[in-house]
Amino acid sequence: MKDSTSAVKFLDSLAQNNYFFTQLKEVKKIGDSTEIIYDKGKNFNETYVNLSDSISQRTKIQKEFFTKNLDSTKKTINKTYIDDGFAFSRIKTKYKGQKKGYPIVELEINKNDKRTIDNFVVKGYTSVPKRFMKNLEKEFKGKTYDDKNLIAINKSFQGHQFVTLERPPQTLFTKDSTSIFLFMEKKKTNSFDGVIGFGNDKTDKFTLNGTLNVNFRNIFNSFETVNLYWQRNPDKGQTFDLQADVPYLFKSNVGLNMKVNIFRQDSTYANVKALPAFYYHINSRNKIGFRGTFESSTIIDTLYVQGKDYNKKGLGIWYEMVETD
Repeated sequence: MKDSTSAVKFLDSLAQNNYFFTQLKEVKKIGDSTEIIYDKGKNFNETYVNLSDSISQRTKIQKEFFTKNLDSTKKTINKTYIDDGFAFSRIKTKYKGQKKGYPIVELEINKNDKRTIDNFVVKGYTSVPKRFMKNLEKEFKGKTYDDKNLIAINKSFQGHQFVTLERPPQTLFTKDSTSIFLFMEKKKTNSFDGVIGFGNDKTDKFTLNGTLNVNFRNIFNSFETVNLYWQRNPDKGQTFDLQADVPYLFKSNVGLNMKVNIFRQDSTYANVKALPAFYYHINSRNKIGFRGTFESSTIIDTLYVQGKDYNKKGLGIWYEMVETD
């Protein structure tokens, strides 16, 4: 041992690990240091337990009982306080005598300060939308620092369209705050494919034909999505489908979703449909909004008497919930 303080700490650690009858055997002076020899004695893990009033009230466990595993009992009690946000709680063990050949120990709790989630620190991909981070803080800031909330934070990123966590959330404790570090990584999910060619229609007129499929996601770091699909055949049949979503308009919780579909059946008829929508983020998994429906169908070929022109308009409410697996 370097000094008497180290010796006392060592003795305390033995008592905490159920060596209640540690004996001092020999003390040797060797140069500038002192060698102290101990006999730890028997490890008493089977004991009679007396709980302090505060522990008994919090855990709803009777004050006096016999246990065959003191270590397990202490871990169970300590976890109760950790789940309450006392991340640095410590169970104190005091030897109070013997009963029927077993020691009697008294358990007390040193809770230290209660810990709550105070802020988030983003590492790695730091260009996430500010509103997204504000919503995350709104959901978790001020809540008890425990396994339940840490799992919930981690789960909120599982299956996310645009970001993923490189590792589970990490924690930095300071004297006055508890910071959760999020090591984010931007998902690369953009795609582009298609085949474009040239050909002739039935009248030998030169046409541009083919298929184009483009998907852009989070290019501008605002969690936006743009999907475009176009297809045209030599007979003038054509499909154009555009879907766009901007979740945080002007850094707010209001989002815009737009769907436009144009379909033309050769030279017979054409159909145009638009579904604009505005929605509000209730939280990271739920949104609610209004959606309009505008549709127009026009007969191009006057000889086609099986159909007629029509227009449709509508307004509806929609709700979306996303759950991760």
